[in-house]
Amino acid sequence: MLKLISKSPLNGMKPIKVGSLVLSEITSVNMFTIQPFKNKTKTVSKELKKLFHLELPGDGKSLVAKDNTIMWIGMGQYLFLGNKVESISAAITDQSDAWTVVELAGIDSSDVMDRLCPVDVRSMEVGDVIRSLLGHMATIVRKTDLGYELMVFRSFSKTLVHEVVGCMKSIAAQNKLRGL
Repeated sequence: MLKLISKSPLNGMKPIKVGSLVLSEITSVNMFTIQPFKNKTKTVSKELKKLFHLELPGDGKSLVAKDNTIMWIGMGQYLFLGNKVESISAAITDQSDAWTVVELAGIDSSDVMDRLCPVDVRSMEVGDVIRSLLGHMATIVRKTDLGYELMVFRSFSKTLVHEVVGCMKSIAAQNKLRGL
């Protein structure tokens, strides 16, 4: 019998450090989209609070409790990362194998995002979420304490790393020329 082996989208990529910046793959995360049934948004929020100590966040926001994160990703759509979600008043879809998640951390992370993302990410506060483009890739961007969490479709994994690392190298070289 054939044994299948689960692999992360970037196959366990080691963190890439360039200057003050670090790009790391976030692995082993269960991901579920949650779409509350009609007129059940408040009910779903109460159910999540009871199960995970999290409510549905407001537009453009995310909430974190223990090892679970929930973020708004569109009108009536939420992305839950962490424990398995089941038996709530919503349509739930397992997205665990569909997305690549990386963290871009470092003092110059906003400089990288300025070059790749058409949105003013510098105005984002910790926990804010946007759907935008990163290069030419549809991306979910979440502001973290250390920088940004970036999520793209799994098929764009290598392109994501290529684009971000290229900008990381450019910024590091520019900083070196300026003596920073």
